[in-house]
Amino acid sequence: MSVFSVLKDFLKILQTKIGLVFALVVPLIFTIVWLTGYNGATERVDQLKIGIINSDGANGQKIEKIIQETVPFKTESYASLEEAEQVMNDGDIGMIVSIPAQFAANLDKGEGQLTYYVNQAASEVSRSILEGSAEGISTSVGAQLSGIVQKEVVTTNVVKSNNITNFALSMLPMILGFITYIAVMTMNIQLNLSTMMLSRKYDRWKIFWARQLLLLMVCIVAPLIITTVAMLFVTPVASFWEMWGFHILVYIACVCLTQMSFVLFGGVGALFNVAMIPFQLMTAGNIIATEMLTPFYRHIGDFLPASNAVLGYVRLIYSGAPVTSIVINLILIALVTWGITCARVALHRAPAPGVATTNAH
Repeated sequence: MSVFSVLKDFLKILQTKIGLVFALVVPLIFTIVWLTGYNGATERVDQLKIGIINSDGANGQKIEKIIQETVPFKTESYASLEEAEQVMNDGDIGMIVSIPAQFAANLDKGEGQLTYYVNQAASEVSRSILEGSAEGISTSVGAQLSGIVQKEVVTTNVVKSNNITNFALSMLPMILGFITYIAVMTMNIQLNLSTMMLSRKYDRWKIFWARQLLLLMVCIVAPLIITTVAMLFVTPVASFWEMWGFHILVYIACVCLTQMSFVLFGGVGALFNVAMIPFQLMTAGNIIATEMLTPFYRHIGDFLPASNAVLGYVRLIYSGAPVTSIVINLILIALVTWGITCARVALHRAPAPGVATTNAH
């Protein structure tokens, strides 16, 4: 038998065809999604938002107006630093500009200073843009108030909020949020093959519930082990119980989404799961702020588990801010996808005795 005969038999096998599709489609999906999503991102700095705190009364209102007219960002006024920091910890603003009390009086003495609180938990790109703009804002304010352009009239004080010096801790949102999706997706590829083998012997509902029980055990035990090991090396702001509980929910959402694809599409479901990777990486907000993405992609992450997971872990690890809205998103993802899975299993026609099914249960 010649090599070409073996090659011909190779090409007749479904798994071979799926593998060839993966080789082309996966990089193609990344290319299309990322190049269209990130296209012109640095030109959309006007979508970034900063907060302004005026503690200098009527005098500060003029300064606040100058800042609003000077910066290319969206601005929001807050009554106190505590209020603004809460909003920043929730990820809604990337920087706070604080106009201190007696700023105008100190400016006359040559002691005017603006304080900038930059959220270190924000994406690298937006953090760099906002922090880099601080000096320019101070210069513009000083020039317009004093008429002196070539001299530093207003000094700049940059405070790094939610700053973490341990680089390992900064990697934790991606490890626990995104890598979990990869692990669960790989697990469900193997479980899908096991399901097809068992379908020759057992009723589809017995297989389904046995699989759900196995997945539930994984969703409890795996996060327990991983969270325990992670917290041996790093210390996030959130407690162990908060980290473990959130990781359980992340696992459940990832399991439900990846399982659904196999039930709907059989072996090709692996391609669907892989296709979700570039969307989740892009919309997680740790590389570039989602506000700077092409409008079409900005809210896709709300419907994907890993994107929500990374955003949630950023809050738990850096600031301890509430993750209620993210928890709701993950629960909805799990309920909807698991509901679709149950419906598909219920509608599935059992194969004739002795005939192996080609779809997952």
